[in-house]
Amino acid sequence: MNDQQLLQLLDKYLRNACTPEEKMLLESWYERYESPLGDVAPEPAPRLTAVYDSIAARLREEGEFPVPEPAPGRRLAPRWWKAAAAAAILIAGTATFWFTRQPAMLVATAPAGNSSFVELPDGSRVWLNVRSSLEYAKDMGKNGREVYLRGEGYFEVSPNQKQPFIIHTHDLSVQVLGTSFNLKAYDEDAALETTLVDGKIAVALRNQPAQRQLLSPGQKLLLTRKATPGAQGQDWGAFYALLENTPNTIKDTIVTESLWRKGRLQFRDQSFTELAKTMERWYDKRIIIRDASLNDNRFSGEFRKEDITRALKALQLIANFTYDMRGDTVFIQQ
Repeated sequence: MNDQQLLQLLDKYLRNACTPEEKMLLESWYERYESPLGDVAPEPAPRLTAVYDSIAARLREEGEFPVPEPAPGRRLAPRWWKAAAAAAILIAGTATFWFTRQPAMLVATAPAGNSSFVELPDGSRVWLNVRSSLEYAKDMGKNGREVYLRGEGYFEVSPNQKQPFIIHTHDLSVQVLGTSFNLKAYDEDAALETTLVDGKIAVALRNQPAQRQLLSPGQKLLLTRKATPGAQGQDWGAFYALLENTPNTIKDTIVTESLWRKGRLQFRDQSFTELAKTMERWYDKRIIIRDASLNDNRFSGEFRKEDITRALKALQLIANFTYDMRGDTVFIQQ
């Protein structure tokens, strides 16, 4: 992606004109610059026009004009002032942008309600769960094997002792030599899960590489955010880490951890809030729980091809609640 394409994509995002794939791609890029740029935007937020002026000046020097012109007076959304600032810094040459380092980038996506499959240039195979994306270089394998995951993926990594396969998420880096495993790392979930089927992997926090855990087949690393009620385990900074040994055989582990690849939604001992987040991605709906007391219920089960109405009716056999559906939003109350 060149500078002109980056500007055009940012412009489309700010006009709410991005496709779901473009939006996911740009947001994933933004997350990689969120920490270095800080968490609080200055007041007032910079005008998009001013940011474009600084980028345009650089492109004009390089003879790459014209650049897309923003609508007069439009301002950056508060969350996105940093993204535009990062773009300006990037073009000025004081920061390194991943797309610039790797000109030919590809992104595979799975929208809400659907999973997808992609075979990577190095022969590795990846299944993406609902509302997930994977970014990788078109020439992956020539100068390294690094990918960026948002959401959940099941990986079958092609062995290459000379080139470890590295997966980056918002919080984690997972290093692989050749193996099969499931990585669940949705930003909105209370916990991150890495389950190894066979081979060997190392899981580390991106901002604290010393916090690192090697996994053997059949082991699951559960990283629970500290703000989660009842969270426990070894202190890993913003997370509690818990290493579990599953009693399953390799075959059983594959089946249990990747049922979603077969269109089956399995859940175990989840609160209503936890299950609602999963169902939102699965059914592409927004679910609002109006009564916190409903979280006293715990749910275990499996949905296959049920639509959301049938799924909710099944849950009513376990918990006493009613629901209203208004467009794409479901309201749940006692």
